[in-house]
Amino acid sequence: MRIKITSDSTCDLSPELVRENDIEIFPLFVNMGGKSYLDCVNIQPKDIFAHVAGGGELCSTAAVPVGTYQERFKALRKEYDAVVHINLGSGFSVCYQNACIAAEGMDNVRVIDSRNLSTGHGHVVLEACKLAKTATDLDAMKAELDELTARVDTS
Repeated sequence: MRIKITSDSTCDLSPELVRENDIEIFPLFVNMGGKSYLDCVNIQPKDIFAHVAGGGELCSTAAVPVGTYQERFKALRKEYDAVVHINLGSGFSVCYQNACIAAEGMDNVRVIDSRNLSTGHGHVVLEACKLAKTATDLDAMKAELDELTARVDTS
């Protein structure tokens, strides 16, 4: 079974890990200084740190829109047997809800709530990459990832 792993940019995986594991990243919007940027596309963490260190206001984020998820899930499910998307924890953003809405009616797309952000989220993504190599049952893979998220706790 060919499974494509996708994630939100908040998983904070290095570009090398993303490339090595062929993970598709959905960038969140970063709002800074009255402008909106795509996380890790046209703004990098170092830019945000420099802005705040220079006395700028803290940045905010905006979720990936339902339509963006829908468009990519539809395209990816034509190329792969399945898509497993790992989201930023639902307690931090509506990204999980948006991805679930987008995946409705797509029988070969599963959305996982990482229940974390940053390295905790990234850990779940990397575990999904490992599981995808040998998975034969999409629902069993989702159940295993859901069980893992209950044990991952980062701060």
